[in-house]
Formats: sequence, structure tokens, C-alpha cells
Amino acid sequence: MNTMKKSRLLLLITLMCVTSVAAQQSFDFAKNQIKVWELARSRTIEVANAMPEGSYNYSPVAGVMSFGQQMTHMANSLLSMHTRFIKGARYQGREKDASKMNKQQIIQALDQAFTTVIEDMQTLSDADLKATGKMHGAFPLTKWQSLLFMRDHITNHRAKAVVYLRLNNIMPPAYGFN
Repeated sequence: MNTMKKSRLLLLITLMCVTSVAAQQSFDFAKNQIKVWELARSRTIEVANAMPEGSYNYSPVAGVMSFGQQMTHMANSLLSMHTRFIKGARYQGREKDASKMNKQQIIQALDQAFTTVIEDMQTLSDADLKATGKMHGAFPLTKWQSLLFMRDHITNHRAKAVVYLRLNNIMPPAYGFN
């Protein structure tokens, strides 16, 4: 192999290595998650809007949350987990009683909770997110794991709300990624 070809090959290998290292160092988990969280907010609010206000107190069986309480639970859980797991602070809030709120107030609380998490996420670096947050149960979670756990929790309750819609013969919004 001549010197020119060796130089080009060496340059190519060097560029590949530098690019690979740079890509690993600048993944920016939070930035990449913001659009996912915005979709989660949008889809959750679509589900909340699909239920008529008169059915917000609907519960399929005794002892389970009403549709409206599913929504307030999501709002409170987002704020609680964000405060405890991401901020590392004590949560002072309480879950609101959906039966004492109207549909618009519930949707506003839900939207504001998502906004709080999304706005704060924009300030978090990968280094911040690799740090261990609060314990969840018997094991510690990094902050990025906590964000995934929070989204999983929201998806769980949104899915329950979709079942409530179907039990009321209401076509839920189309499923999509988030």
C-alpha cells in the first residue's frame, strides 16, 4: 500500500474514532426525550378530553379510581415523582379530589404537571441524569431511569382511562408512540 493510501486510511480511522467518541459524549438524553414527553402530554390530554364532563366521576367498579381521579392522579404523580426523584426534594403537594373539580380544572392540572417536568428536563445534562435520585422501593434509580419510570406510570394510568372510555362506548383517541 502506498503512502497516500495509508495516510487516507489513517485519516478515515481517526475521523471514525473521533466521531464515535463525540457522539457518545453528546447524546443529550433529556433533549431527546422532550418530544416524547410532549407526545405523552398531548395523548394524555386527548384521552382526558374524550370523556364527557358528566362521566368524569365514572368508575367501572367500587374501590377503583374514577376517570377524573385517574387524571388527577397522573398530574399529582408527575409532580410528586419529579420533585422526589429528579429534584431530590420533599414533595409537599397532595392529590386533588377530582369530584370537587370540573373537567377543565383537571385538564389544566394535568397540562401544568407535564409542563413542569418538560421545562425542567430542558435544564438537565446527561451528567445530571446519570446521578442516582431517590430510592424507589428497594432499589435506587438514576434520574434518567426515574424519567422512564414516570412515563411508564403515566402510560399505565392513561391505558386505564382508555378502558373507561371504551366501557362508556366512547372511541378513544388513536394509539401512537410516546
